Amino acid sequence: MFDINRVSILNVPRWEAVYRAEICPGIVSIVAIHDTTRGRALGGCRILTYENESAALTDVLRLSRGMTFKNAIADLPLGGGKALIMCDPEIAGEERERMLLEFGKFVDAVNGDRERYITAEDMNTTVSDMLVVKRTTRHISGIEVDPSPYTAWGVYCAVKSATRFFADDLFGGNGDLRGKRILIQGIGKVGHTMAEHLDKAGAELFVSDINPSSIDRLLTEVPSANVVAPDKVIDQEVDIFVPCAGGEVVTKYNIDNVKFKILCGAANNQLATTPIGARLQERGIVYCPDYIANMGGVCSIQYLEIERLSEEETLERIANTVDQRLKLTFETGFANNLSFNEAVDHAVKELIWGNKESTLTAHNRDLFPGACAN
Repeated sequence: MFDINRVSILNVPRWEAVYRAEICPGIVSIVAIHDTTRGRALGGCRILTYENESAALTDVLRLSRGMTFKNAIADLPLGGGKALIMCDPEIAGEERERMLLEFGKFVDAVNGDRERYITAEDMNTTVSDMLVVKRTTRHISGIEVDPSPYTAWGVYCAVKSATRFFADDLFGGNGDLRGKRILIQGIGKVGHTMAEHLDKAGAELFVSDINPSSIDRLLTEVPSANVVAPDKVIDQEVDIFVPCAGGEVVTKYNIDNVKFKILCGAANNQLATTPIGARLQERGIVYCPDYIANMGGVCSIQYLEIERLSEEETLERIANTVDQRLKLTFETGFANNLSFNEAVDHAVKELIWGNKESTLTAHNRDLFPGACAN
């Protein structure tokens, strides 16, 4: 049973609150609430194994900050947060159900008497999982909508937008996707849908995944796709690279080997460090900031579940928002001599804090009174 006395508040400067709990024997969950200036913090819960708890904490902090920025740049009335559960994603049956129910109780404890963090599905969690979580907390979204197809749609729109914007610079004036060599890394729910979109657009498709069964499923629908070994992805000479798996895809160790012209995918935190963005730009490689490219999923929750827009309106609004924000990012970067990742961060900081990040720490008991004991 969930025990609130086993919940602790971690002291993390610039995060409004970070909570840790052992929700089941040997299974730790962390909820990070980065900023609620614009509204309640929304961000999904992923299930993943980590090398250690320090790595998990680093991941959830970066992801929660990314949600603050994503929700702001998408002009949603939401702040940013994220949750994770440290365990084997393949956990199933009664054990998975029990864990999800306990996670829901943890989310309830974090919220206390007013809503501060809303969870949803994320990597290795599903709508079905969230229906289980809903049995022990009301602080949840994404129950009516599977955001994955909308995430894929947003990334597809971003790829099209960047290709058009840089058609003269990179493709001899040809801003169409037909014939472009495009590599997708990670053929999960988002990557699979992306492959379908790109195939219909006439792209020459390359795909890679550490799970052979994911590739096999895709090839039954897109038999013309070229399969790339996971350890050969970064060396592929393609026009556009679409990472849809884990983060830190481009690092200081492999940046000199990349041969793509545009980096635009669904994965979070694609650049290992901020300076990588400038190094890509120096080489004439376009980076589409991840939280613009992958905003479609969180937008779908707002548009379909909360605003009750139609499917057609939702797709059109995602496409327009992604296109506008990318163009703004590119123009801001050029005007201020900033890499594109720095340009969009600058814009978002101004939007949320007037360029002064929150100095709240996890010990701000005025904002989070008695939510957890320590």
